[in-house]
Amino acid sequence: MQARYGSGKVVLMAVAFGVIMAVGCGHFLIPTAFRPVGSGDQIRHSEGTSMEVSDDGTIAWVQGRLEISVRAMTDAELNRQFPTFSEDGDGPSFELPTNVFTYGDWEDPRSKTSPSRFSVFKIAVKNYEYPKVKFDALTPFIEASNGRVYFPWGQYNFEEFFRRFPLAYNGLGYLRFRERLSLLKLGLYPDNDFCFSGQEFEGYIVFDKMHDDVEDIIFRIPTVGIRYDYRDEPLETVALAYKFERDLIKVRRRDQIAAAE
Repeated sequence: MQARYGSGKVVLMAVAFGVIMAVGCGHFLIPTAFRPVGSGDQIRHSEGTSMEVSDDGTIAWVQGRLEISVRAMTDAELNRQFPTFSEDGDGPSFELPTNVFTYGDWEDPRSKTSPSRFSVFKIAVKNYEYPKVKFDALTPFIEASNGRVYFPWGQYNFEEFFRRFPLAYNGLGYLRFRERLSLLKLGLYPDNDFCFSGQEFEGYIVFDKMHDDVEDIIFRIPTVGIRYDYRDEPLETVALAYKFERDLIKVRRRDQIAAAE
């Protein structure tokens, strides 16, 4: 009996300790918006190039008169970009609003905040240096400092994701589905198109919503063709990397989430 009693006492103490640890250590992580690290901490790619960081959070790789920049977008900026499609958050969360990149003004009733649907980055190319430059918009990826890796969504991914909402292709649901596809054409970076001399391209590259424990990331474009032969085969390429960071705020209760953002 003594042995059984002693074993039971140890088990009870272990359970009590676990409860105390769970109560004492439980928290929600609230990430802030991504911001670029300083230009001195950006990755230098080759001689004759520079990394410039602007006040609006844009990181630009510059070589001569060719500039390729990356900027992390916030949901508020994306809602302002498509204001008409970001309203009417009183409807069902899986249907409204129509903004393909965000949940618009819909709020989670538990946290009283609007969650992020995706992680969105704006890419801009200004080519006044080479006859033509190009990169495939499906090749960039993101490496997080904690080991996570994220890959971009393509047109097919979006269509499959949003096609499930208009069940049986009801009229209103199908209309929203087509509107979302139209917004994609307006917003996404052109897929694998040449940016010729004197042209400027810009658009979004979209990833899964990054996990709340991700703090530091590197946005990589593995191959950018900057010189081509007569067959449009690349003669010279460059790999680019852009470093961003954000803060992680810890709160204990769900009702503190809105105040922390």
